[in-house]
Amino acid sequence: MNNLVRILLVTVILISTKAVAQVTVSPVMALDQQVSNFVVNAKSMQVIPLPTSGSLQDSYRIKIDATNAVYKDITAYILDQRNLLMYQSGQAFSGLGYQKAIAPFIIQGSIPFTGPKFLILDNRYASIIAKKVNITIEAKLLLTSSQQQKTQQSFEALYTGLKKKLIFPDFNIRVEPCGQINAFSDSFGSGDIHYCTETISNLARTNNEGAFTAIFLHEVGHSLLGLWGVPGNNNEDIADEFATYVLMSSGPNGYALLNRSLEFWQGRDSLAEIQNMLTSGDRHSLSVQRIRNIKENMQRGEAFIKRWNTLIYPHATEETLYAIIKNPSYGDDVALAEKVISERK
Repeated sequence: MNNLVRILLVTVILISTKAVAQVTVSPVMALDQQVSNFVVNAKSMQVIPLPTSGSLQDSYRIKIDATNAVYKDITAYILDQRNLLMYQSGQAFSGLGYQKAIAPFIIQGSIPFTGPKFLILDNRYASIIAKKVNITIEAKLLLTSSQQQKTQQSFEALYTGLKKKLIFPDFNIRVEPCGQINAFSDSFGSGDIHYCTETISNLARTNNEGAFTAIFLHEVGHSLLGLWGVPGNNNEDIADEFATYVLMSSGPNGYALLNRSLEFWQGRDSLAEIQNMLTSGDRHSLSVQRIRNIKENMQRGEAFIKRWNTLIYPHATEETLYAIIKNPSYGDDVALAEKVISERK
């Protein structure tokens, strides 16, 4: 869980005084699907460490499949540390799974033991035939109170930074399992943001704080444009532009995070995205298109920022506007900031 906590502690925009918003964090962390392939030789066994919080409440859904043409049987169990040692030594053990089961099959549930958890693939009974096994792991893990608190504080800090810069009605943030890698906003209503724990776990594996932040700001774009009554609040490309604008306007650190976020989109499966568009009507551009759009806007630099300034400045706090006038930085429009302040008087 260390990577998860580190990702959640990134507060990349600005941190200031307390803002009014409710951040709720589910005690359960649902991980995205993890697929691995194994060749389990005859007379051998594979021991695969499972993601775990060490809690009794950890639960799993593991699909076991085999690509052998004929021999698709394999023994598979979820075990804790003690029962793994007992299993390996041929003693009576307690675990969750099946003996010589014909794949595909699913092991689902939790085991009443704390500590590390393991999946074993046992082919020791076979004399000659190796088993080619694919496993798909879904896990729901219990967060500690400390992890919940740190997660809550990190989102509150991000929200507070936005509240210092911009004027908008308060909305809530919910961090919870969604059953998929995703985040979404109630852009036509409350503006509440749901940030899926599956997304956090996926990003934690690569320590991609840039993607973590860009995805959050993308949803903030949906929320704020909706709360401001601006057309395009439900447009995915415009939400990407909002996130790009905020990060570019944040200086070198923002640019670094934006570049880092592109690595997340580069790793996505375009063919799977096309299929998802056809079956679910997903409005997002393909990841390769999102990369192209973000890079083009980064290349436009100051012109891109100034175009967005015309939308953002009327919703900026006076503290922000006066800071632009006093100490302008790359892309800032002093004349526009002065005009917005004069119109408020």
